[in-house]
Amino acid sequence: MVKLLSSSITALAMTIAVIQAQTVPSPASAPGTINPKDYPAANQVPPVNSPQVQQWLKEIDLTGAPNIPLHKGDPPNCPNPPIKDECYWTCDGCHADDIVDCGRPNTWGLTFDDGPSTDTPVLLDYLKKTKVAATFFLIGSNVVSYPDIVKREVAEGHHLASHTWSHHALTTLTNEQIVAEMKWTEKAVLDATGLRLKYMRPPYGDINNRVRFVLKKLGYIPVDWTGDEFDTNDWQMPTMAESKVLSIFTKSLDVYAASNRTSGFYCLEHDLNSMTVGLAQKLIPLGLARNITIASVPVCESDAQPYQSGGTAPMPTLPASVSASVAVPTKTGSSAPSATTGSSNKPSGAESSRLLDTRSMFVAAAGAVVAGLVLA
Repeated sequence: MVKLLSSSITALAMTIAVIQAQTVPSPASAPGTINPKDYPAANQVPPVNSPQVQQWLKEIDLTGAPNIPLHKGDPPNCPNPPIKDECYWTCDGCHADDIVDCGRPNTWGLTFDDGPSTDTPVLLDYLKKTKVAATFFLIGSNVVSYPDIVKREVAEGHHLASHTWSHHALTTLTNEQIVAEMKWTEKAVLDATGLRLKYMRPPYGDINNRVRFVLKKLGYIPVDWTGDEFDTNDWQMPTMAESKVLSIFTKSLDVYAASNRTSGFYCLEHDLNSMTVGLAQKLIPLGLARNITIASVPVCESDAQPYQSGGTAPMPTLPASVSASVAVPTKTGSSAPSATTGSSNKPSGAESSRLLDTRSMFVAAAGAVVAGLVLA
């Protein structure tokens, strides 16, 4: 079937490029307002003896957590020698079942850490203009300070995830402190948007098997990034010149674009200040110019339920000119959100393709032909 359609699909490849905006996750109920007095002190590890945290601790069972000693420092120092069975991603690269690669080939999983900040609206303006959607790993303290920015992120089709309450290295905290860090952030986003977070990124990428155990008990999926070559180093500016940051990342993109990798990548970027936001506006065009698809975490992972509760991300409707151009047999099933690309959309693999409906089947097939993939 694909071979018979290939000529028509190739002709329509440029038309598909207009399908760029991701759908907006829909809150289950109208969110309320945030009262900062209802939350712990900003940018500090929340106390675990508060009535609220004690209630959260009663709701989960931490029995059986790995007995791994707490590390010291923020960020912590790597243990020497390494601790057996720790699986410490920061120091030994062991990621267990953390997400480290975007699940779609030729795709850049666009993420921003440490916001929202007063510079985030500038980034949102740019993403809206460029029709690119991202995942924002939010600091809970900042959510309380800037709830309207978080609401705007949702309204404009972006995905929200957790970056903890105070950005402390999680391997240095007790199990109970990790719960407090995650749940206060979860509550802040829930109060602001009606969405209960599902994905998280540990500050500094600091995660081991003990931290993973607690996160899983809370229903969270850790998302790291795809190695040092995809750390944009934006956090090093101005100590590192912007020109050097651009040069390093351009080389990483060139190496990736020339390779035949079966998966995409996640970058480490920040919406922390004007420098990092300005850099993002120079990095994104580099990816699009290389025909790399840009997508948020749930698109990378073909996850149509990107929150624990409160929101979904259905497949958008294709323009009539596209969907009516080629007759494709109907296939039912749930679907994942779309992504933005320089020229075409890419399929996410055999399993996710079984979830695609008629319209998304067409998009996936077109992307495969344009990319020169051989489909049997």
